[in-house]
Amino acid sequence: MNANALFACLDPRKAIWQLGPLPAAVGRVMLVGWQVTPPPRDAGVPAVIAAVLARALTSVARVTFAGTVADPPATASWTPCGADLIRVLDAGGYLERIGRAIKSASSAVTLVSTRSPETAIRLFEEPNYPWWLQGQVALLSEPDAPPPDIDRQRFLALLGDDWAARAAALAVTGFRGILRPGVDGDLAGILSLSEESERELLTALERAAGQAGLDWMPLTEDAFATALSS
Repeated sequence: MNANALFACLDPRKAIWQLGPLPAAVGRVMLVGWQVTPPPRDAGVPAVIAAVLARALTSVARVTFAGTVADPPATASWTPCGADLIRVLDAGGYLERIGRAIKSASSAVTLVSTRSPETAIRLFEEPNYPWWLQGQVALLSEPDAPPPDIDRQRFLALLGDDWAARAAALAVTGFRGILRPGVDGDLAGILSLSEESERELLTALERAAGQAGLDWMPLTEDAFATALSS
């Protein structure tokens, strides 16, 4: 394996990934992990890996995630913000996991919806929705479809252990899947709701990894665990 590599496991089943019950009852969950040299000093996704993931995701999907936008102010409707769209999900009822999953989130949640890798890379860096604390989630939808219509409670519920089942139950036009951090933010879990979406994403990941000079390797679950810890 190259010093810098991206690798995937297509049939994870273990609880150690902290991605809830696996395999998913609907759709398929893949794991995506990475190795970079020298290892990063700080928690989170290394910059080269974040760039590869953002490029791959936005090449096949619209990416919608919890973000921070200073200007223009977001409203309850989707509003243009440069080439992106933003929207506020206002505070609804009490959500059991919010205090634990998102330590510093305000009561309202701002969503950013984009096809731009330069914007999508922010989902790995948002301090109010920390990837490294498993406090982030990104919806993947058809590239040319409108941003997903989802309320705050359903969005934040995707941070729970039953995220895959809740994502599969979303009646959202053009919805293709979801991206979530695994244990300690050291890997990504991606739910694809169709085999076609999974194939497209795998091709995009392999292509983006190659463009960045990274090895790309599909691995068994045991080999994935070994690569992740090495």
